[in-house]
Amino acid sequence: MARDELLAADVIAVGSSPIWAAATPNGQRVYVTNFGSSSVSVIDTGTRTVITTIAASSGPWGIAISPDGRRAYTACFGNSTVAVIDTATNTVTATVTGLNKPLDLVVTPDGARVYVASQGGNRVDVISTATHTVIASVPVGVGPRNVAITPDGAEVYVTEEGANAVQVIDTATNTVTATLTGFLFPRGLAVSPDGQRVYVTEYGGNRLDIIDTATHTLVTDIPGLAIPFGVAISSDGLLAYVTCDGDDTVAVIDLVTNKIINRAPGFHGPAWLVITPDDLDVYVVNNGNETVSVLRAPTGVYPNVGPMSGGTAATITGEALRNTTTVRFGHTPAASFTIISDNEIQAVSPRLRTDVEITVAAGGKTPRPVGRFYYLPDSVLTRISPTSGPLSGGTTLTVTGRGLITTTSVHFGDVAVTPSSVYDDKVTVTVPPAQTPGLVPVTVVTRSNSYGRATYTYVGPPGVFSVTPGSGSRAGGTPVLVDGTELSFTTEVTLGGVPAAYGIISNTRIAVVTPPAAAPGPADVVVKTTGGTSIAPGAFVYT
Repeated sequence: MARDELLAADVIAVGSSPIWAAATPNGQRVYVTNFGSSSVSVIDTGTRTVITTIAASSGPWGIAISPDGRRAYTACFGNSTVAVIDTATNTVTATVTGLNKPLDLVVTPDGARVYVASQGGNRVDVISTATHTVIASVPVGVGPRNVAITPDGAEVYVTEEGANAVQVIDTATNTVTATLTGFLFPRGLAVSPDGQRVYVTEYGGNRLDIIDTATHTLVTDIPGLAIPFGVAISSDGLLAYVTCDGDDTVAVIDLVTNKIINRAPGFHGPAWLVITPDDLDVYVVNNGNETVSVLRAPTGVYPNVGPMSGGTAATITGEALRNTTTVRFGHTPAASFTIISDNEIQAVSPRLRTDVEITVAAGGKTPRPVGRFYYLPDSVLTRISPTSGPLSGGTTLTVTGRGLITTTSVHFGDVAVTPSSVYDDKVTVTVPPAQTPGLVPVTVVTRSNSYGRATYTYVGPPGVFSVTPGSGSRAGGTPVLVDGTELSFTTEVTLGGVPAAYGIISNTRIAVVTPPAAAPGPADVVVKTTGGTSIAPGAFVYT
């Protein structure tokens, strides 16, 4: 689709200084906070009109809907409360006190708790939805602004504009378990549907950052966004929409390639945005002119790249698709396809060897193009490097092969990690931590298949128990046996800081030949492995 074709379909007037929006799980209503008029506008998505306005406490900012759709929770910055709205009657039924200038909030997947960014207190408060009281407070960095929760409810991510950081809260213990730095005014947050990635808008850095949730590391970023504010991810995880305050646009990003594929113009100080559950409409809050614009999802094919062996599940979006009877990749029928709605088809690519146009047709009507699909060589994993590392993880691992360009994650056993870089012949990832030593399969997951022909060994920290004999000539050349634990992955042995020749006998024993020493006396024996370092102080004495 041409860039100037992606335009808002409808504009809906709301209250003064609107900020935030949230959609009900059934997609029938969108709730919009109006900071200036201390109200919440309720939009009927069927008619695209405001059906009621709810008076809220002073200065409502963030809003979140409970998983069952029965409650809306609104952070009221003006009087440091959270208003609880019954969505059946659209009335405020409870007010939670004890917050400190709350901005954003998120409901846990089980609906039991609400996590609130209390900016004035530099903390995240935890509300019980049963009692409507604050039951815990988690100290965080300066200026907590937005929060997002992983689909399993295990972690809450917090952007901290004052500290230029993102912190991670473990919801089981309500403690901060990780802090990521290096941002410039981080604001919006969104979690991918599979929970593997967190997307962060950098208001001052003009980019969208991507965090891997398994390793709590920043894996890549997408530049070229003019003062980005809000971010929302489609339910299939293929597209991101980002409001850009700097040029009054909404950028559409392909999350397979991590590239901006479209920019919709014509907004006015766009703040937050929300995607309807069917992924067809995006409601964009215009803080600049007190409206909400409805943006239709772009037509096309996502992803539009896959291996020659076929099998890639591709989503086709467009108009009048309900009566489709054929989907073709070039002249070849799709391996299969399912009509989701009048605006969406899910098709599986057939086996082909060249790039093709995708067409759809209803009955005997003339086929019409909906996009292109690009075929690449089938994915093959040839090797990984390194093949072992410490339990703490953190090692940069390189996967080499071919046809890796559509890699979405690399699995270490059951733990999925987002790649930090993806090329057709190489993928790099940060190794996640593990609880116990041992082998795990390494599997590369692409948009169509999984490939696992390598293993990675987690190595526990080594230990040195004895050095026999414990003395020898300062001229060196003394054969020594070093006994200990986790010695199979030894990479270096030194005596008194001088590298020594060694051979690995077993996991509990290595043979070492002592190097010459400058002077007689005790020398530290240091064994380094891929799992760590062990030092035996003065374990060998030069005579």
